Amino acid sequence: MRMSALLASACLLVGCGGAGGGVSSLGSTATGGTGTPTPGATPTPTPTSVPIGTATPTPTAAPTVLFDVAATTSYTAIGSLQSLSIDATGGQSYSGNASTAATPSGSISYNPRDGIFTLELADSAANVNRNVRFQDPGHRTDHDGSYIPRAEIIALPGFNYLEAADGQGLSTFFYQRPGTRTSYVTLGGFVHITENDSELYERGVFAFGTPTASGAVPRTGTGRYAGDFLATMVGTDFDTLRNPTSRFQWINGTSTVDVDFSRSSVALAVTGAVSPAFAGGEPVPTAGLVIPAGSIFTASGTATLAGGAFAGRMTAAQFAAGTRTIPVDFAAVSAGSSTAGASSIDGTFFGPNGVEVGGNFRVIGGIPDQRVDIHGAFTGKK
Repeated sequence: MRMSALLASACLLVGCGGAGGGVSSLGSTATGGTGTPTPGATPTPTPTSVPIGTATPTPTAAPTVLFDVAATTSYTAIGSLQSLSIDATGGQSYSGNASTAATPSGSISYNPRDGIFTLELADSAANVNRNVRFQDPGHRTDHDGSYIPRAEIIALPGFNYLEAADGQGLSTFFYQRPGTRTSYVTLGGFVHITENDSELYERGVFAFGTPTASGAVPRTGTGRYAGDFLATMVGTDFDTLRNPTSRFQWINGTSTVDVDFSRSSVALAVTGAVSPAFAGGEPVPTAGLVIPAGSIFTASGTATLAGGAFAGRMTAAQFAAGTRTIPVDFAAVSAGSSTAGASSIDGTFFGPNGVEVGGNFRVIGGIPDQRVDIHGAFTGKK
């Protein structure tokens, strides 16, 4: 799908008009898609009414749920970003980077009065720099599987999708509705596509929310956090003429984070399903793919907790494709070895007393006849 489709989508969005004062709906529900489904949202209890003339009890000091705010609020994005540029001759240039809790990828701000999300991403290492305003209700979209948003953007239940023409192409921001799995931190995804004489594909995933104050993170005891993860993967191989071909695939599923606060140790494990591949904006037939759609990805790693945040590395990652097990070789550069891989884990805690967790991970390595770069974000609730 080239610029004609982009222009058609942009016209639909632009025609939706300006901000609506006081619009409070948080968007449309996505349906369908591939991968491991996210559990449904937990119903919100109906508040108990207080009879007229009865003294209203003093509310307890419970922090608000994400987006339940009275004024514009900004949340930092602990994320991973990647960009692929393809020129008119087919030459490719790729960049990727995973941020730390101290150096986030950017921010997501929400204006509750006008229902506006603003996504600001700035990561020179990933070659991504975007400032996109998603205006309510004009830039909301149902995931219909065609191009609003594009078919290559994963459709996940429990997620809201927003799309906007930003002057250089189409940008899509999507997030897991707070309360679906976690309340103080959530998962987000980002895609920017420009297709004309040259092509640009930018993707990102991140965890964002209301962080726990450093002094409120537990210092003793243990905790197990169960949640979800979302990852974007690019795999690159070469044809017989040594021309590179890069394919994007999403991975989504569940995460588990085990924390021993007294020992300052963190263990992360993720398990999820791989979505169909896209190259140059077009679907790639499953036949012949090293990692076909439906393959199961598992990975694990450890990190060290310091000052309320944690950082570490993955220790294992592999795919199960039918009866085949395909390990990812991401061993670091060493003498006498042909490997040149790397990995990382970064995260922090969210909500009162560290009741939730969120962060990102990255795995850069090789599988048979292909190099892969996997960028993931995860969340969890104790």
